Amino acid sequence: MIALYLVLAFFVGYLFGNISFSRIFARIFWKEDITKEGSGNPGTINVLRTKGFGEAILTLVFDAIKAGGPALGGYFLFEHFFEGYGNLAYFLIAFGAILGHCFPVFLKFKGGKGVACTFGMFLFHPVFWWGALIVFACGFVVFLFVRYAFVVTVSAMLALTIYATVYFSLNVSTTMLIPLLVILWVNMALLVFMHRGNIKRLCEGTENKVNLLEKLKSKKKPKLEMSVETSKEEVKKNEETNSAEEENGKDEN
Repeated sequence: MIALYLVLAFFVGYLFGNISFSRIFARIFWKEDITKEGSGNPGTINVLRTKGFGEAILTLVFDAIKAGGPALGGYFLFEHFFEGYGNLAYFLIAFGAILGHCFPVFLKFKGGKGVACTFGMFLFHPVFWWGALIVFACGFVVFLFVRYAFVVTVSAMLALTIYATVYFSLNVSTTMLIPLLVILWVNMALLVFMHRGNIKRLCEGTENKVNLLEKLKSKKKPKLEMSVETSKEEVKKNEETNSAEEENGKDEN
């Protein structure tokens, strides 16, 4: 019976993972299809490249919630009804959400790469949340200098996976340890697989860089300055046109 509930929990997570917040935000706020912008990937980094830092953080937060939120709910439910199965339910639901994000059945299996959802998997866990925040802060600083986004993000998730592995190895029974480690490291292998194209381009020296400092700067100011300059030019042209018309009027008279 418990196995059936765990399978159901996994599929609930998968359904949550099918929600593509980057696509939703792109349609609502920008009237665009994010899959036709930049790399075409509906993930946080592509939003960062094509839209900006604030938009990327918004996407990151909601993608993290869709993995960690349902998983946290499952954790407490299973701990209440099936004590001792909370962690297993948690990581099954979160991993289901990551798979749903990477291979969404409702979007023809064309999804993101799973980093934001994996971050959410650790961020919402009752034990690992503080570690996730520390890794995020460190990763943010490193990202300012190492401009290869996938190197920073995948390395950060690897650090959290190692941390979780050590913790579970010291604190859970062998019965629960094996399935938990399988989920953690299969997920880590999935992240590497989803970034295989980035790894190949990095080896070839053609991987795109992201200048985070530039993304932190406002994009609106240049546009405003441009519009002001344009307005000045239009006023000048109108004044010249009016002066020419007045002179022509005088000549005719």
